[in-house]
Parts: sequence; structure tokens; C-alpha cells
Amino acid sequence: MAMVFQSYALWPHMTAAQNIGYGLRLRRVPTAELKRRVEAMLDLLGLEGLGERKVTQLSGGQRQRVALGRALAIEPQILLLDEPLSNLDARIRQTVRHEIKALQEQLGITAVHVTHDREEAMVMADRIVILDSGRIVQVGAPEEVYNRPASPFIAAFMGAGNVIDFNVERANGTIRIPAAQHNDEAILSAGDSDGAVHLVGDCNGPVRAHFRSEAARLVSGEETPPDSLVLRGRISQSSYPGGYYRYAVEVGAQQFMVDDTRSIAVGAAVGISLPAASLHLYSP
Repeated sequence: MAMVFQSYALWPHMTAAQNIGYGLRLRRVPTAELKRRVEAMLDLLGLEGLGERKVTQLSGGQRQRVALGRALAIEPQILLLDEPLSNLDARIRQTVRHEIKALQEQLGITAVHVTHDREEAMVMADRIVILDSGRIVQVGAPEEVYNRPASPFIAAFMGAGNVIDFNVERANGTIRIPAAQHNDEAILSAGDSDGAVHLVGDCNGPVRAHFRSEAARLVSGEETPPDSLVLRGRISQSSYPGGYYRYAVEVGAQQFMVDDTRSIAVGAAVGISLPAASLHLYSP
């Protein structure tokens, strides 16, 4: 078993090659074999020509590769990674996460990767384990955990951070949401199909609904798309992250974040259209 630490934990007085070969030296691997395996690891990690450089002279991404090489050089059966990408900037992090996954698949070892980054977990994992206060609350493939979160905590962690409470009536494979001050009546498909509301618990009476900003769609004040819940409100804030606009929409005393490709004026009356499949409903 080998471990890659969040802080890298490299020896600053050693070169990259000496750091990678450290575990092999402790195991008294013969010098010729040690040198061969260190060179192979430098090539594998794209660190050719940097073996004699002190790790203090390397970039953050290169240091992370050295730490990974030190762990992999001993040919472990299990590789533990403790938030190994948190110290890298966003651009390098995207590159290194794909490199780690490719290495894990190439070498055929089991890797346990701890992260608080949802996107990192989705990109790198074959199986995701969600922990809440030290307890395992859901285990599954990335698609399963993303599309069918088992609790409000998991839904929020997986990006469905918009929350609204209302009463529902469940009957004959549908969910009916009565009209209220800020929403129209909606009758939505419910069940196990891909286009249906995701239900957890009895969901007959008071429920809490979670949805993602990217799953919602802004519509005009009178438009009512089929098999959707529409919340009526006004745009209170607008920003442009790049490629789309992100709007804060006030619905009564609540505010929801919704993404849309169109430019809409602040103050405009809009509806937030939530298709059945975008809603995750949880009974109390």
C-alpha cells in the first residue's frame, strides 16, 4: 500500500529521482534495479530530464507527479490519495486528474481517492462513496449518485443546491403539486423512468425539492411547458461566467440560481421551468 499526501511530503534536499526511489531504497532494492525503475517512472510521468533537479526547483504539477511516482515505484496493490490535487491551480488540476486516472487504469491498481471536489470525483471515479459525518450514506457509479442522490445532503453535494418546500399529492404514477402564490399547478411523471421525478421516501404531503441550476430553464411569464413545475418570479441579479448567463431569480422570499444562454434584463418577470426529471423530492 502506498499513499500520496495532500502536501506532497517530498524531501526538499533530495532530487526528483531520489524522492521517487526513496521507498525502493528502504526496501533495499539493488542499485541497478532501483535506477531502472526510477527512470521508467520518470518517463511514465512525463518528467524526463528532470530527475537530477531538486524538487524545490519544480512546478506544483511536477512536484505532484514526483509524489505520485514515489508511491507508484514500489508497485503497490492499493494506492491511497488524500486530496492530492487541492494545491494545484484549476488548469493544471484538470490535466493531472486525467493523468492519474490513466495511470491507474494502465497499471491496474486499486486507488482510493479522497476529495471534496464533486467534479473531480465524477471524472476520476469508477465508484463513488459519499460520507456524511463519518458515515457512508451512498455508494454507486458516478451516474447513479448524480442522477439519484439518496438524501438532501447528497443532492446538495452533487450540485442540486436549489431547495424549495411544498405539499404534493401522489397517485397513479404521478405527483400533483397544487397551485400556490408563486407556482402553477403541476402534474409530473413519477417512478423509475429517466424522465420522471426522483422520489425518496413516501413523498405524499410535505416534501423538500432539490434541483440544479443547469437543469432549470427560464420561460416567459405566461409559458407553461408540459410535465414541468413552473415557479414565477423576477430576475434580481445577472452574471456572465462565460458561454452562458447565471441569473439569481427571486421567487417570493427565496432566491434560486438558474443558467440560461439568453441575455435577460434584471427586473424582468420570468418563470423557472423545472422538468420532472430535474426534481429530487425527499419526504421529511
